[in-house]
Amino acid sequence: MVFKNFKIGIILRAFSLGISVFISIYASYQNEWYLTTLVSSFFSIVFLMEIIRYAEKYKRSLSEFLISIKSRDFISSTNILPDKSTRDKLKESYQIILDEFKNIRIDKEIQYHYLKTIFEHIKTALLSFNQDGKIEFINKTAGELFDLKANQELDKIKHINITLYNTILNLNSGESELIKLKLKDELLHLSIFATELKIQNKTIKLISLQNIKHELEFQELESWQKLIRVLTHEIMNSVTPISSLSSAINESLENLNGNQAEIANISDDDFEDMISSLKTIENRSKGLLKFVSSYKQLTRIPKPDFKQVNLFELVNHSKTLLKQKIKDKNINFRITSDQKEVMCYLDYDQIEQVIINLLINAIDALSEKEKPEIKVNISQDQFNKCAIFISDNGKGIENEDIDKIFIPFYTTKKEGSGIGLSLSRQIMRLHKGTIQVNSVINKGTEIILEF
Repeated sequence: MVFKNFKIGIILRAFSLGISVFISIYASYQNEWYLTTLVSSFFSIVFLMEIIRYAEKYKRSLSEFLISIKSRDFISSTNILPDKSTRDKLKESYQIILDEFKNIRIDKEIQYHYLKTIFEHIKTALLSFNQDGKIEFINKTAGELFDLKANQELDKIKHINITLYNTILNLNSGESELIKLKLKDELLHLSIFATELKIQNKTIKLISLQNIKHELEFQELESWQKLIRVLTHEIMNSVTPISSLSSAINESLENLNGNQAEIANISDDDFEDMISSLKTIENRSKGLLKFVSSYKQLTRIPKPDFKQVNLFELVNHSKTLLKQKIKDKNINFRITSDQKEVMCYLDYDQIEQVIINLLINAIDALSEKEKPEIKVNISQDQFNKCAIFISDNGKGIENEDIDKIFIPFYTTKKEGSGIGLSLSRQIMRLHKGTIQVNSVINKGTEIILEF
């Protein structure tokens, strides 16, 4: 018999059990009612077992339902649902919850396959691995690049290239590295970036690897073209007057027949012109030699000698070296910071040279300012990332010049060599840091050094 309501079913079975127990007890006190006592006792046991069976049925249904949720098996769980004629509220609730979980699972499956399809089609190689070094996810690009599959060990990359393996293994979250390697007879320039995720108390490291060889080749070609233009301009500026003056001197030393003229026959004015021309040739030759020496300095920067350095001490020492210049121009020079001490791992001498170059540029930019100011702010974030902000309220830099100021020998100053900022950028790159410029005309310039 199917009852429409669990409560009614329990009440009816309990009522039947109560009557059977009452009859059994009453019959036991009557003489010769043995059969009645036996039959009523039998039905009491039957009704008691029916109550237990009825309750166990719902308990089993609930247990199977919860297990189906845990195992995410929403297909076999429909076996516990009632037929359409049954209007049991509990089982109807089962159906609603099951349908909701089923829809959620379908949505998650759709999103998973959608994201997986996207990851498979992007050209950036992606792979993730757990703390045990087991690859949990790898897209098509990475799989073809390293001949790897999911569930394999990361150690297999060690046999491909030990440098690549160590870089992937030791790269911290948020860090990036650029390495060059030869793989499958192809030279690759890989930009590697790492991110760490925590999923269910398990640490997963996600690695992205992008071959930027073509981008680097394009940038290298563009840089060479810019450098050649600057070199050509500088050399032509020196060689042209040297060639012109040399021709003029040769003409002065020749007679009308084209033969060598006698020194005694050269007029005083021509002789003075020759002396002046030779001095000009000497000066231009020295300028060209200085230019070549500057280029030599730019291409031979030694490797940094990294040590723990207090940035306050470094900036103050740089300020002391330029104390007279700052005093002569009456510059309001301030050093600020939220921390009392900022320690950073760098080469003291090289970074001091960078700061001096930047401060000299700032001082030069304040030459026409009524109330010149230079502010240096030193900071360090929670990840121990250090930064130095050098700002002035000078004339600023034109937008079209900002992209050129780091080109070797390019300068907007009449007496500038054009290697200060280029040298500074190279030093910052050797420190795996960055140098950025923000400037507004007639408001000032800010240089940001990040380590």
